[in-house]
Amino acid sequence: MRKWSNQNDETAEFTFLLFDRFSNQVLANALEPLRAANTFLTTPAYVWKIVTRDGAAVQSSAGMTVVPDGALDPTDRGSALIVFPSYGYRALATDALSRQLRAAAGRFDALIGLDGGAWLLATAGLLEGKRATIHYDEIEAFSEAFPQVDIVRQRWVDDGDRLTASGAVTAFELMMHLIARRHGTALTLRIASLFSARDATSPGPLEPPGGDRRIRRALMEMEANVETPLPLSDIASRAGCTQRDLERRFSKAFGAPPRKVYQRIRLNAARNLVEDTTLSFSEIATRSGYDNAAAFSRAFRETFGQSPRAVRMR
Repeated sequence: MRKWSNQNDETAEFTFLLFDRFSNQVLANALEPLRAANTFLTTPAYVWKIVTRDGAAVQSSAGMTVVPDGALDPTDRGSALIVFPSYGYRALATDALSRQLRAAAGRFDALIGLDGGAWLLATAGLLEGKRATIHYDEIEAFSEAFPQVDIVRQRWVDDGDRLTASGAVTAFELMMHLIARRHGTALTLRIASLFSARDATSPGPLEPPGGDRRIRRALMEMEANVETPLPLSDIASRAGCTQRDLERRFSKAFGAPPRKVYQRIRLNAARNLVEDTTLSFSEIATRSGYDNAAAFSRAFRETFGQSPRAVRMR
């Protein structure tokens, strides 16, 4: 069961291992949630560096050159080593790389394979007996090449110290999962609100754990009905379950009841308006489903620790 909020004072250290022809989108989707988390936490809770095998610059599939912070060093340690080749990754699965990855496995708390990363981890024998996923086009070939790996058709998989994601959008979802695990789902709701509000092409709301379609539908209804909130019974009905079942599902997925999640979605939308527009607070209150500005300001302060006016003046 996830927690709604979680105090975690430890800094998570991620090392991103890039290869030529990596995907810009995967890199952005993996990094931006971490950057946003630091912004909202107002502390560097997540730090990262970019490395290549030999410290040389690499070029993305779109032609963007990235100069790394250095080479993958035999002394590097951290919370996770994130491996993500994108195109031509099978040719990268050499004995030399496998030795590097096996050595790194003992120094990092977890290994994460994004995009084609699962193939490289499996080649190194680091996914044996583990559940994993890869891009759907490669599922069959992966299953034949690595029968000792429990390959599953899921968007992303968390099997303890081995995590894998199947593509670009799912890289975003997996990083959000890691943030929720460390700091709670309230923070990831705030991050999701940031990206969905400011970039219509970015990944949408939180992907529910296990891909729960009823939770996904309920979240869609909540986001679509911010100005005129729906009764929870209506949301449950539209999601295809009873209100009691919805309560149970949300408590498991978010560590909070749907009422609290719905309120946070509305207040996140309101905060975006406070920060990004010059609308009056009365208008923002109306647009976020509050009958009056006083009730809105009170809920805003209780949630964010500051009044709407203080947030706008920062």
